[in-house]
Formats: sequence, C-alpha cells, structure tokens
Amino acid sequence: MGSSSTVLRDLVAQDVIAGKTYSLYIGQGFERAGGAVNGSNVFGGYDSGRFTGEPHKYSMNINNPNPMSVRIKDIVITNTEDNANVSLFDNTVFTDMKTRAEDFEAQITTEQFPFSLPYQITQNFIKQLGAEQDNKWGDNSLRLKNAFNGSLSIILEDGFTVTLPPEVLMNASNITPIQDREESAETPFYLGTAFLGQVYLMADYEANNFFLAEAIQKNNMVMPVTFCPKSTPVAYQRPKQSAWQSQGLIGAVIGGVVGGIGIICASYCIWITWMRKKDERNLKRELKRNSQRKMEQMDIEEAQPKFDPPPRSVNAAKAMFWRKNKPGLTF
Repeated sequence: MGSSSTVLRDLVAQDVIAGKTYSLYIGQGFERAGGAVNGSNVFGGYDSGRFTGEPHKYSMNINNPNPMSVRIKDIVITNTEDNANVSLFDNTVFTDMKTRAEDFEAQITTEQFPFSLPYQITQNFIKQLGAEQDNKWGDNSLRLKNAFNGSLSIILEDGFTVTLPPEVLMNASNITPIQDREESAETPFYLGTAFLGQVYLMADYEANNFFLAEAIQKNNMVMPVTFCPKSTPVAYQRPKQSAWQSQGLIGAVIGGVVGGIGIICASYCIWITWMRKKDERNLKRELKRNSQRKMEQMDIEEAQPKFDPPPRSVNAAKAMFWRKNKPGLTF
C-alpha cells in the first residue's frame, strides 16, 4: 500500500474514503512471528482503539524504495533479572569502537521479519548476548547460544521508543529478530515486521507523512475513525470517571445498600415466621385450656343430683285426732 496504490486511488475516486490515507497493524498471526494476534488494515482511516499515546510524526523519504524511514539514535538491551541496561552504541562497553556509534537511517519494510542493523551494531549484539549465525527461517536471523530473559529497545531520533519484549527478542528456539550482516554489505538498514508488530502505522500519502504509535496488540473492539489528509490521528480516550467510579466505590456502596436491604428482608421474613410460630403456639395453648374447661363442665353435669328425703309418717296421736273430728273419713 504505497502512494501509487490503485486501491486507494479508486476508493478516493468513488468517494468511499476522504483521501489517500491508510493504517496498518501487521499483528503476529503468521508463522515467523509465532503469535496468534491478527492484524488489520484501514483504508482512509485508522483504528483509534489499536494504539495508545500521542502518535509521532515523520516525513516520507520518497527517494527510497521504502519511503517510510526513521533515524535510530540508540539500541538498548535490558536484562529483566537485574534491570541492567547496555547500549549497543556505547564505546565504553564495546571497546573495539573508538567512538560512540552514529545515528543511522533504517527503512520500515514488510518484506522481511528481522532487523538489518549496521555491521558494528550487529557485532555488539552478538558479543553481548552470545549470538551465532542461524538460517532456519532463510533470513539469516541470529540465534542465541543460551537463553536470555530480557528486552531490546529501539530509540528513534525524536525519542520515541519501541521495545521488543522477551518473547519476541528470543523465541522458543532461541532465534532472535536480529539479522546477521556482512561488513561489506551495502544494502539499506531495515526495520522489518518484528518492528511493525509493536507499533501502529498510519500513512498520509497526500501530505507524504506517516505516524507511529505504540500498538495495543489485543483489542476486542474495532473503532474506525476517518483519517483526513494533513490531520493527526488521535487515540481513543476512555470516558473520564470520578474517583468513586475509578476506585469502584460506587459499586461498593451499591453492593452495601443491596446487601443491607437483603439482610433487612431476611430479618423481616425470619421475624414474621417466628411471630406466626408464636401465634400458633398460643392458639394451641388456648384451645387446650378451653378443652379442659369443657371437660370439667361435662363432669359436673353428668353427676347425680341429690334430693331431701320424704317426710316421716304422722304420729298416731295426730292420726287419732283426725279420726275424731272427721268420722266420715277413713284412711
């Protein structure tokens, strides 16, 4: 995808895109990279969620076969174990150099994976990490004799730094993305796809400028934005959050309120259940007392009534009195 791309020309002619702009993240989803992250192409725009930070602007050198070139002022190897840094430009470390190495121009290319660095810088890399020649991939990538847990940082002229993590600097077979180079070689210096796997590239072919930014290699969302000529891409900015939101305090408060309501509801249900049980026990006791009272009343009603005995027989004297006065009556 260059300035003479017929795809870009046709898209602009059909008013599909605003101008001859193009953005690329090459990803790592190919065999040499040994990764599974797919890349992306955006015609006439860029994916604002694919990079972070402020993009760095560079001018295209249209005289080069690869017009996108940058100047490298330092290359630093960092040992992860002790965090020690060694510059491959430092003549005090590599004493066979009389002076510090000079800045050099390197072209960005997709035609090869490894870096092609100046001969002396390549030799310093070999000495520092104990590298040896290897051509397993057919690109003369150097191989380390011993495993190394560290990173390599490319520092550009404007200070933009691109860092190769340990898994890229040395793969499972100890092969590095640094290419061996002959002292007599006259080919340009290259930053291959190992470099592009760490950056997001945005090209403006109408203004002959391009931008580099730190790539977000894994992103679940695609956020295409129109890339107008002579404009500067802007990375996606997450919405600003208050301290409560950013620290998760709102969630904690909501969780506390919901939890408190749950406790209150549970306590109320337990109280209602206990009161019902209490009422049932009181009702049973009351029914039992009423039953006992009825039984006592039935016992009283079933008992035999007692009456006074009949009067005694009238004495003889009274009987005789009656007979004298009422002779006509016989008993």
